[in-house]
Amino acid sequence: APAWLATHADPVEALRGANRSTRDHASWSQKTLVIVQATLSVVLLTGAGLLTRSLTNLQHQDFGYDTDHRVVIGVIAPWPSYSMPQLDAMYRELQNRLSHIPGVERAALAQYTPLTDNWGEMVIRQGHGMPSMNEPVGSSWDHVAPGYLETLGQQIIRGRSISEDDTASTQNVAVVDEAFVHRFFKPGENPIGQYFGLDLPRYSSTFQIVGVVRNAKYNDPAGTEPPRPMFFVPLTQHANYHDGSMMERIDDMTHYIEGAVLQIHGSMEGLEPQIRRVLSEVDPNLTLLDVLSMRDQVDARFDQQRAVANMTGLFGILALILAAVGLYGVTAYTVERRTSEIGVRMALGSNRSGIVRLVLRGAFLQILIGLLIGIPASVLCARLISAQLYHVKGWDPVVLAAAIVTLSVCALIASIIPAQRAASIDPVKALRTE
Repeated sequence: APAWLATHADPVEALRGANRSTRDHASWSQKTLVIVQATLSVVLLTGAGLLTRSLTNLQHQDFGYDTDHRVVIGVIAPWPSYSMPQLDAMYRELQNRLSHIPGVERAALAQYTPLTDNWGEMVIRQGHGMPSMNEPVGSSWDHVAPGYLETLGQQIIRGRSISEDDTASTQNVAVVDEAFVHRFFKPGENPIGQYFGLDLPRYSSTFQIVGVVRNAKYNDPAGTEPPRPMFFVPLTQHANYHDGSMMERIDDMTHYIEGAVLQIHGSMEGLEPQIRRVLSEVDPNLTLLDVLSMRDQVDARFDQQRAVANMTGLFGILALILAAVGLYGVTAYTVERRTSEIGVRMALGSNRSGIVRLVLRGAFLQILIGLLIGIPASVLCARLISAQLYHVKGWDPVVLAAAIVTLSVCALIASIIPAQRAASIDPVKALRTE
């Protein structure tokens, strides 16, 4: 751009040592760049604010279970090498030993812990036959140990939870969530005592519903869709398929745990070595994969949203710095060019505060134009990303006002220095300046 402007210099004027037309072109080009930078900074700062607020809402939403004082551990072992009776005995001992670790109030094993993948199968109620192809019949499910829902803090709203009384010799039971009831039962119908099964009508009497828990976000905490139906069955019970079918093999596989949830009091300091010791004492083949607080496990699900918010904020700060530096340069250049004019004004009685106001008015005119363009652009961009925001409106006046104030403060700091310099010009020397 400077090279292009230089080609428009008048040789005659240049030989005289002055080329006001070229300087005027350069000045307006610089001012235009400042306006563009101011516009971009408002848009990016507004976007960063919206994304940050969305991320905060995601991390602190109601998940349907407690995230404070909860620890999630991951466990792996060669599960197929154990028989089902061996697994049952190992699980009982492991849960008992974990529960007695100092600082641990409760512990409960599970096939899947929250915010990890879990099984999904077709649900068939007893006496309802095979559903149609277009009918929504899917539900996630999890094998959990007695006390798991209480350990996790998921509230029972009807009936009872899974307990120690649910053993291999008792009726197979299930605890379902509100979404399950909404999908598979009519309004006002009592689900307690009803039977259902998976995949085929001949299995429709496998599980008896004994309780209903409130909905919780196990799969997609960032989604705006209603929670997927979910039900829980005891880790101590095995479905009575006994027909060599795929469902029998699936039932065996779903008894292989991937971890446990611990409810603790105090900090996690020193907890991991104790968990490792318990695992090695119960069975040397048990390997601890990780120990995370429930809050850390929640935060890990939002790494992508966090990265986008951070990058947008970084670009917003960069645009803000460019706008401030550009405004400082243009204002300083303008003061230098208007030195003689400033001298005349001061000689005619203008005071220093008037000179400061004159310079600031010229500087903030550029910022004002940038805001007039940037505010509508920010609103438009916010609407374009509104589908990616969680409980944040595309039009957020607080975030937009914060971006405007931030830009204005930076502009004031960038322009006040050349304004003070202009006010300190000696009128006699300024009048001699050409």
